[in-house]
Amino acid sequence: MAMHLLRSGITLQRPAERRVDEAVELFYALMANDASMRSLTGGQPELLLRALGRAMLRAGLLSGEYYEAATAEGELVGFLMAMPPGQDIFSTDEQRALGLTEFMGRLSAAGHEFYKTTYMHEFPAFVNSLLGPTGRRDCWYLHMIMVQAAHQRTGIAKGLIGLAARTADVVALSCTTPVNATIYQRCGLQLRGQRAMPSPWGPWPLYLLAQGTGAAAARAGAGVVRGGEKATSLEREA
Repeated sequence: MAMHLLRSGITLQRPAERRVDEAVELFYALMANDASMRSLTGGQPELLLRALGRAMLRAGLLSGEYYEAATAEGELVGFLMAMPPGQDIFSTDEQRALGLTEFMGRLSAAGHEFYKTTYMHEFPAFVNSLLGPTGRRDCWYLHMIMVQAAHQRTGIAKGLIGLAARTADVVALSCTTPVNATIYQRCGLQLRGQRAMPSPWGPWPLYLLAQGTGAAAARAGAGVVRGGEKATSLEREA
């Protein structure tokens, strides 16, 4: 069902689950060379990145909000997956069973070590330092925003974010490139903090952005900070 017209030929809609494979391929095309994905797949993005993307998308279909942008001919050109207040991705057995457990079972020993000793401590500490100890669960957290390269700079990302934010007091997201951080600021979010995430495959930049008027946004609005919720999403599987 079309929900919003961005521009001629592009509509935003909730996708059928059959779209997941197409969305996974878009995620892979955009993120395969991202330094963060090398770390989050234990140095094996070619082998595991699609599995990680599929696990996230299926969890979002179950417990969150998931919108897509498609042409009039039905071609997928972008999508967004967000978790609402009170939910966190991979926080339930049912969510984890949709792909995370399989992904973690295929992850290398080095990947498991990275999650246990670094990521599941450093990432939540960074988010909590900006949004407060329950800030991520108090807001709409945008886990995935993907737009096909040929359709970027056409307002699709802004429209997708607008759908997620239409009933939200606060929306927040993290990204891993300065280019994307700039794009999201142009979409109306504000940069709250940045830091480098260490990993065995090399450090990568991490940015947190938020928009809104709720308590989490007020805490984050104190200014841009650098560096450091106890981990819940992946720690049981790591």
